[in-house]
Amino acid sequence: MRVSWVGGKKLQKTLVVFSFLGISSFTSAESSVGIEQMKLASSVGASCSGFYDGVYRLLHNMEDEQGERLLELKQIWPGVNKRFVFRQSTSSMLMTDIFIRQLNHRFKPEPALSLQTFSDEYVGSRQKAMGWDNSMQANDTFLNQHKQCEHILKISRQNGTLTEERINGAMVQRANALGLDLTNM
Repeated sequence: MRVSWVGGKKLQKTLVVFSFLGISSFTSAESSVGIEQMKLASSVGASCSGFYDGVYRLLHNMEDEQGERLLELKQIWPGVNKRFVFRQSTSSMLMTDIFIRQLNHRFKPEPALSLQTFSDEYVGSRQKAMGWDNSMQANDTFLNQHKQCEHILKISRQNGTLTEERINGAMVQRANALGLDLTNM
């Protein structure tokens, strides 16, 4: 199952499902959402994590280059910085992990699903973000992906699936595992 990076109709349908059902309330998941929709939600989460990781790498490369591309990116996405995208990537990854655990618990698929199951979505989205160029189409695609991911993360925070404490703890663990210094981001 693949989700387009631009966020075609499948992603829009998923957003509607999220809006009405909430991410953490799956009391009637089997009849209301079903395994395919939950897989799609996990796929979208992995895609968002890949997007933000790709933007992180893009920013890192641009800072090293010290060229005009960084200024161009910040013109279309004011305020973007590595700490923000690291936080959003971690949040997306955490949200996806929660989805997968709920899916495995409710439906018991064989084999059980994991983050690795959705690696194609993650990698594809990351590569597209890293390949950004300052064109009208690329900027629209970039900002649409950001907007869609922010919407999903906002819903996850509002319904309690993601809390500040949980996100902050995951950020520290992930930064330590990757050898990153959060204070210098």
